[in-house]
Amino acid sequence: MEKSLNDVLAYKNEDVVDRFLMMYDIEQKEASKIFNETLKWLWLGNKIDGVFIDDSTLIIDEMWHNFILFTQDYENFCMNHFGRYIHHQPEKRKKGEWYNDSFNIEEHKNKLEKLYEGVYDYLGEKTLLTWYEEFPEKYSIENIKRLRR
Repeated sequence: MEKSLNDVLAYKNEDVVDRFLMMYDIEQKEASKIFNETLKWLWLGNKIDGVFIDDSTLIIDEMWHNFILFTQDYENFCMNHFGRYIHHQPEKRKKGEWYNDSFNIEEHKNKLEKLYEGVYDYLGEKTLLTWYEEFPEKYSIENIKRLRR
């Protein structure tokens, strides 16, 4: 049932992209690129364990939230391409635990390394650089706030 990356990237949804353009002051071409990167992220998350959003990929998370709002489209996309619904499950932490002793920096570093390897192995160097060099610079949390309409 699992579709190839090319099949996933062939999916288009102008409504999702148009709503994103209403929310953020960016160009159509850039919104379409972010949507395609979100589709890659969903494909990878279905393919391997350990895929997560961090500060570098916040713009992908924003597009994912936007896509999920089109519930019927999102559900159909997931079922048709992955054979299952991909839930959005933010990491759960008890209040105040984010950066105290229970936050293991070495464990987080290992998770990031595994994720980088997965992105590189399945999606290539260009995607790795887009997600972890280009996007953090262009779409930091501060820049995302500034781009909101």
